[in-house]
Amino acid sequence: MPFPLRPVTLSARAMEVRVLLVLSFLSPFIVRETLSRNNVHKYCVIGAGPGGLQIGYFLDRAGRDYIIFEKNTTAGSFFTHYPRHRTLISINKRHTGSKNREFSFRHDWNSLISDDPTLFLKHYTDEYFPVADVYVRYLQDYAEQLQLKIQYETEIKEVDKGPDEEGADSCFHLKDQNGVVYRCDILIVSTGLWVPHVPDIQGIEHAQGYESMSLDRRDYEGKRVLIIGRGNAGFETGNHIVGNAAYIHMTARSRIKLAYQTHYVGDVRYIT
Repeated sequence: MPFPLRPVTLSARAMEVRVLLVLSFLSPFIVRETLSRNNVHKYCVIGAGPGGLQIGYFLDRAGRDYIIFEKNTTAGSFFTHYPRHRTLISINKRHTGSKNREFSFRHDWNSLISDDPTLFLKHYTDEYFPVADVYVRYLQDYAEQLQLKIQYETEIKEVDKGPDEEGADSCFHLKDQNGVVYRCDILIVSTGLWVPHVPDIQGIEHAQGYESMSLDRRDYEGKRVLIIGRGNAGFETGNHIVGNAAYIHMTARSRIKLAYQTHYVGDVRYIT
């Protein structure tokens, strides 16, 4: 004798649980679909400074799937603040006495590689040591004229390794300041050295950092100034206030290293 079938009425709570179970089962597929459409790339580049723009150019010309994330509203934003006294120490040698393009390019310490003959800094200024604001304009033109894929106002806050479409932990998961998640197979970080170095010295909290020091020469009028560090930033600062300060003392833990001797571009440069 067959059992009689009775209709089953689910309570509101049971219905809620069932709906949640269905959604939790489908959520990985929903997230995967969203990522596959909008936020999944082969290459992710963090930073739209000179390094990020240059790698973006090569990826673009190779037809690769890439995106450049820049936390600010413009390319080369580092140079809107640094160097503080607004003169670059990278030379802009416009005439080398040679018609060989490669030879001349080796004497150009600012321009990036491209197939556009107008994108050389020598077309923007004739200053041997260019003003930083000119370089910012050059980098902006480079990004715009070459139509590089840059997503501005996107600051990557978290980077983690996570599963790809096959379930293997072989790709990068990035999260920005708004909680948006991106995924890529290859991650390139080109943010540069932008965090100030603070030496471990007792009382250093009373010193003024290079990143926030006053640029008004009158603030140093007739004063004794101690500069900790004898690198390019230290000499740049000393040169800026030498006509106002009474005395300028410079100290460092090692001897001065000159770039022409060490062949390292970060050491002190000067013209004889």
